[in-house]
Amino acid sequence: MSTPKVTVLMPVYNAGPFLREAMESILRQTFADFEFLIIDDGSTDDSVAIVESYNDARIRLFKNEKNLGISATLNKGIALSSTELIARMDADDISYPTRLQKQYDYMLRHPACALLSTWARVVTEDKKFVRLERYRSNFYYYNLTFECWMYHPTIMFRKKAAERVDMYSMPYSEDYDLFWKLSTRFEIGNLAEPLLDYRLSSSSLNAVTKKKEYDLANEQNVLRNIRYYMGDDFTISMPVLECLRHNFGPVVETGDMAEILACFSVLDAITERILRTENPNGDPRSIRAAHYFKKRFMLMELGKALPKAQSVGLLLRTNAWPILCALALHSLRWRIKEAIRIVGNPLRVLNPQRVV
Repeated sequence: MSTPKVTVLMPVYNAGPFLREAMESILRQTFADFEFLIIDDGSTDDSVAIVESYNDARIRLFKNEKNLGISATLNKGIALSSTELIARMDADDISYPTRLQKQYDYMLRHPACALLSTWARVVTEDKKFVRLERYRSNFYYYNLTFECWMYHPTIMFRKKAAERVDMYSMPYSEDYDLFWKLSTRFEIGNLAEPLLDYRLSSSSLNAVTKKKEYDLANEQNVLRNIRYYMGDDFTISMPVLECLRHNFGPVVETGDMAEILACFSVLDAITERILRTENPNGDPRSIRAAHYFKKRFMLMELGKALPKAQSVGLLLRTNAWPILCALALHSLRWRIKEAIRIVGNPLRVLNPQRVV
């Protein structure tokens, strides 16, 4: 049997209710030249029996003797992989039929790219639509400093690149940690289309059972990222750090305008350091644009949360009028389009030949 071109790596832990649907979404891919590396991490339900019920030569099942946790299990999978390209999959999500083909084709066209994500469609446990996670692909590098836009089961990465950055090295927020490390040394990419349904599960580690641990790890990751650009001795208050993560409650609760303004001065300083840091993803135009939109979002959210006097003071002291004018113009354009959609284009009556 020839060596496959892609490894699909899927850890499993008590995933019985959704496992079969997740597996079949991979086994029915239009791109068929892959190995399906499944590692059971000590499940106590029928997960192993479900995997073993499939008679497909592409499936390679390994069983941990005891529960090792997600990072150790994924690192084991990377070591066991027989291919350079590794696609991640989770045992409760659904990959679209063309996902692997589109990611494989992209990686072939972009040999310098080490990490590729896609948009994700977020659904409930019973697959009801919640939202579509869609972000500008050229903003990913900048925004990975402050938050993780990439959904773990949408990822395809290169094995050698992951090994060079020490693979998964945190017990929680392990995906964000790996993605950011890869982004500091290699090109990253994103396919601007949804290629996976991401299921919100009641047994999710990062959103439910280990939410506090993941929240703390995410905060530590962001602080590490900022210090990468600003220096190991850089200090930042917790409310300002949380504001940069788009958690605005702590800085609003301080009621301290100096602390609120610090959110923007710190953001500007970090952005300047990012611009000056050599990086394969460091396109200045994209970085400045991502900074503009992040700053605009922060101003809008803080403006809504603060008392009116403070909100006006914030806009004045951050020289936000260009942003406000752009927002007003965007709002006006949207209202005109909506009016035309509802009542029709009033200019049509100027041309009698077009009146129905």
